[in-house]
Amino acid sequence: MHEFSDESADGLRGDALRTDGLSAAEQRLTHDSELTREAPIWLVDDDPAVRESLSQWLELAELSLRCFSRGEVLLEALAAGEPVSVVISDIRMPGMDGMTLLSRLALAAPELPVLMMTGHGDIATAVTAMQRGARDFIEKPFDPEALELKLRQALAGRRLSDENQRLRRRLSVRGLSGLLRGESPKIRQLRDQLLELRGRPARLWITGEPGSGRTATALALAEHAAPHATAHSEPARNDGSVAEHVLLAKVECRLLAGDERGAQALSDAIDEALAAAPDATTLLLHEVSGLTDEQWQGLEGWLATQPHAGRQSPRLVCSASHGVSDLTASSAVGLTLGHALADIELSTPPLRERREDIPLLMAHFSRQAAEVHQVPEVSFAAGELATMMAADWPGNLWQLRQLASRRVVLGESAPTPKTSGGEHDEEDESTGLAAEVALFEATLIRAALQRARGNIALVLEELALPRRTLNLKMHKYGLRRDSFRQGGDTSGE
Repeated sequence: MHEFSDESADGLRGDALRTDGLSAAEQRLTHDSELTREAPIWLVDDDPAVRESLSQWLELAELSLRCFSRGEVLLEALAAGEPVSVVISDIRMPGMDGMTLLSRLALAAPELPVLMMTGHGDIATAVTAMQRGARDFIEKPFDPEALELKLRQALAGRRLSDENQRLRRRLSVRGLSGLLRGESPKIRQLRDQLLELRGRPARLWITGEPGSGRTATALALAEHAAPHATAHSEPARNDGSVAEHVLLAKVECRLLAGDERGAQALSDAIDEALAAAPDATTLLLHEVSGLTDEQWQGLEGWLATQPHAGRQSPRLVCSASHGVSDLTASSAVGLTLGHALADIELSTPPLRERREDIPLLMAHFSRQAAEVHQVPEVSFAAGELATMMAADWPGNLWQLRQLASRRVVLGESAPTPKTSGGEHDEEDESTGLAAEVALFEATLIRAALQRARGNIALVLEELALPRRTLNLKMHKYGLRRDSFRQGGDTSGE
């Protein structure tokens, strides 16, 4: 099914800007004309005279039309992905009739508006067609002006439907970006993986260093890839109207490691978490590597009672600082249990592997700290962000968030980057420094392009760079202005 691209929508918005001098009605006519040039109206009717007369009328109305004599041929064109905005179909046709075509279209392209044409004796059939999903019907011999009006109403509905689809996609990506912030290649890859898991109830193992965002990844999974949803469902919301525990039931396994009840302690903790969150789509067992052998055995027994990858129970997600293969290799987890726990393994990158995200994350944590402690935000001193980007951050996001709070409340500055204390030759030091400077420079240019939505004049003004210098640096770092025009960054795709 053809879907209008964001670029196409931008073109229509550009046309709207060029028609500011026209009335609202005239602008709508212009938009209809542009829309049908990209995705024509499709007419299927076995009568050549009807096809000819309607073609002539719609040509005068500046609406593009494509004609078919049989419904089977129209469905072939649809299956091939050819663009269409609205379908007009006769009801009585040899071969595949209009009602059969309507049923096929409802399955193949449920968002596609369909208008039915019928003779006087088929009014009851036309009403049935509307009950089955047709947008409207018109009686033969039809009034061309009445048909054009209904067509334009259908086109307006189609534009709204397309805009809603684009909005849902953008909200989905922006929602993930709010939970997993950053634009580095590794964090973008993680977000893409979560979107690919939407509607798939596979059990997951999330591995990563402490503080690298494993719980946030599980929450993002619960919101945007719930196993109860289908691939076309809208993501669950976490806008404050739904409590977090409704989406995610969490068991902190490291707190159970010393419990003398062993397997029973784990079973009780799981039951309590699920009872507290009866609508949870995801059950997170956090820091499972801290479980005792007895608790692992208890978990294996509990899993045996659950439907594997079942859609009727929450998706099971395990989180640990080690991969499942490391635990099976150390005999902490049996190979069979390891495979039962993890259909798919995801990894959260440490902060040192996504240094370009540090300015964005630090600004976000600083704003949060200022709001929580009700103090003014603190601007960054010259060179402060570069120092942060060069630090190791062994505590990852926890450490960065802690510094943001201390910086905003107590006025502390960024830590001095760690060094190994060994001897380095000048070439190695120069290479390391050059790499850090290039990373910081690319981050600043990317951030400026995002703020300016690709407007080069605004970027030149903000960074105080000559145009040639900016062009060279953008080429060097693989940054394209077109990638930022929608307020995002697809330069790394």
